[in-house]
Amino acid sequence: MTRGALAGIAVTCLVTAGAWGAAKPDVLFIAIDDLNDWTGCLGGHPQASTPNLDRLAARGTLFANAQCAAPACNPSRAALMSGLRPFTTGVYENGQPYGKPLKDVLTLNRFLQREGYAVIGGGKIYHGGGGLPDEATTDWDHYFNRGPDPHPPEKSVSGLNNDHFDWGPVDAKDDDMGDHRLVTWASEELQKKHDKPLFLAVGFVKPHLPWYAPQKYFDRFPLESIQLPVVKTNDLDDVPAAGRAMAKPDGDHAAVVKAGQWKHAVQAYLATIAFVDGQIGRLMEAVDRSPRAKDLIIVLWSDHGWHLGEKEHWRKFALWEEATRPPFLIVAPGVTKPGARCEAPVDYMGIYPTIVDLIGLPVPKHVEGPSLRPLLVDPAAPWSHVSICTHGRGNHGVRDRDWRYIRYKDGSEELYDHRNDPYEWTNLAGDPKHADVKKLLAARLPATEAPDAPRGGGKEGGEGGGKGGGKGGKRKAAAET
Repeated sequence: MTRGALAGIAVTCLVTAGAWGAAKPDVLFIAIDDLNDWTGCLGGHPQASTPNLDRLAARGTLFANAQCAAPACNPSRAALMSGLRPFTTGVYENGQPYGKPLKDVLTLNRFLQREGYAVIGGGKIYHGGGGLPDEATTDWDHYFNRGPDPHPPEKSVSGLNNDHFDWGPVDAKDDDMGDHRLVTWASEELQKKHDKPLFLAVGFVKPHLPWYAPQKYFDRFPLESIQLPVVKTNDLDDVPAAGRAMAKPDGDHAAVVKAGQWKHAVQAYLATIAFVDGQIGRLMEAVDRSPRAKDLIIVLWSDHGWHLGEKEHWRKFALWEEATRPPFLIVAPGVTKPGARCEAPVDYMGIYPTIVDLIGLPVPKHVEGPSLRPLLVDPAAPWSHVSICTHGRGNHGVRDRDWRYIRYKDGSEELYDHRNDPYEWTNLAGDPKHADVKKLLAARLPATEAPDAPRGGGKEGGEGGGKGGGKGGKRKAAAET
């Protein structure tokens, strides 16, 4: 489907609200910002402490090989919520407001609202400043603003003086933090009696930059004990120029290493993750106290991963595993089995159709991803799909169970064998022995791609839509909310 076809996707109700009656299940929809696989259940870092997220994963199915639709907040969330891939809408990067491209699309919240749900959201679900002025009115029955986080008195705790690319403890209590206020609000909503089935979207902002959290979370990870990510010297040597341009080794990474801040950054990311995990624990306690605990569908996801020096890269904005593999899990009473783990390659285009499938309604025709219900019933079920991640028009990564294939706009390629190279250290794209693998994965790339959606008109997340971060790594835009 091309962007021109979007005009035909009318915001209309496909099924009457009375089709399900009172039996429609409630849904708790949990989004986390910038959390990579540094969780206990995914094992991305040996010091990561996420007992609450891990316990939640143990209630249902953890998708251990899930990939985001795009390694940036705005396109990832726009794709997930619309059911349309970035190369269908033209929303490829943070600086392309989703409002106009999705204006006539039956997004997930719109669909559920029109199917008789009380659609309530708070925190960060769509990308802040996305250009959809009626988001808090006609697209949601109610939307909660979590408010700002406390900041330290210093302009730059890390000394890097690079906008919100900063980290360190703040003199604050948990309840001073925006995500704590968010959980307090969501907990109250869970206890309320609603006259409609409930879709409650809870969007955590942490661990998005800056990595500020109360001191007690930093104390859990003493600086002298911090383990840096496992990296390979000269890892970019076999990466094509287009990939090195995404990594920007002379930007963030060079600045962090020169300032002696690598361990400090890892400590701060771990601390901020631990803070968010504590809020997930509070939310789950509220779930268990609520009258809807027994039959509640829970979906948890993070919009993309994050690099902390792997391939001399920081942030998201790349097509390697660290940037594209976030935590994703579903708890669906009567469907999922506790402690299930699925290794099939899935991406976030499956979230919208799966929720609709689980509540028993036909999936809207425009939705491009498959329902994941077969994998919820049996995580080892046959699965012919691959995951596709897009970063900028013409740049895509394809992941199956064993391989990652990347093709850039200029035609250059990378290929990694995850059976023998889980860190993606050896690019096999030039090895003729793997030509058949490349051909099979390349066949899954889009044949056509929408032109870039217009830029400007909304916040770019303080990260320049992935365009910044050259020498000095300076980015101009306001902090993401």
